[in-house]
Amino acid sequence: MNVGTHVSDDCVTEFNKLKLGKQYRYLTFKLNNETNEIVVDHVGARDSSYAEFVGHLQNESRYAVYDYHAQTDDVPPRQVEKLVFIFWSPDANQPVKQKMQYAAAKEALKKKLSGFSKEIQANDPSEIEEAEMHKLVLN
Repeated sequence: MNVGTHVSDDCVTEFNKLKLGKQYRYLTFKLNNETNEIVVDHVGARDSSYAEFVGHLQNESRYAVYDYHAQTDDVPPRQVEKLVFIFWSPDANQPVKQKMQYAAAKEALKKKLSGFSKEIQANDPSEIEEAEMHKLVLN
C-alpha cells in the first residue's frame, strides 16, 4: 500500500449507491497526485452500456467498479449479476512512475470498498472487451 494514500469519503458514498442502491452501472476512480487521494472520476448512469464504460477509461490508469449483468448458457438460462473491481493500467503511453503509484495505492481503495465478486487487472484494451468480461463473470 502506498503510505499516505487517502481514499475520499465520496468514493465510499458513491460505491454504496452503486452496490446497495443500484443507482449506477459503474464508477471510475483516479489518483489525485497533488493530494495523494483517490477520488471519484466518473459515475455511469444505470442504463449505461458496457461500451460507454470502456469509453470512459482513459489512456491513464484508473480503478473501476462495474455492476455486470449476464445471462448464462444454461437451460433454462439464468441471470447473473457480479460486482467487478477493475484495475486499468494501460501499457502504452503511460509513465512508469504513474503506473507504480496506481499499483501501490490499489489496496487502499479495496480496503474501503468491499463485496466484489471478481477482480481483474487489465493492461490492454483486449482484456476489457465485453466478451472477455462475460467469460470472466460466468467462470
